Amino acid sequence: MPVILQVNYMPGAQQRNASTEARVDSARSIAQLPGLRWKVWIADPEAGRRGGIYLFDDLASARAWGTQVEQRLAAGGGTDLQIRYFDVDEAPSAVTRAPLG
Repeated sequence: MPVILQVNYMPGAQQRNASTEARVDSARSIAQLPGLRWKVWIADPEAGRRGGIYLFDDLASARAWGTQVEQRLAAGGGTDLQIRYFDVDEAPSAVTRAPLG
């Protein structure tokens, strides 16, 4: 069953100042994660928060990355980290055109 991983955090100075090139390099690495179908990078400029919404093939793959990303973000100065896992309700999601495939 597909699983959504939602990550939200307050970036440290290094993370806030990362260039587009650095973020694209990070995206290339993340794109190779086992079980990852896609990631959407999110930001709330008013609140200063960043994060991502990921779709993984299964909970084991999502949890494996969730553990790594928690350590990486903390090492880069990120704070107020929130990591959540959600099962995908596939039937109604397909009706609303969710990109599950």
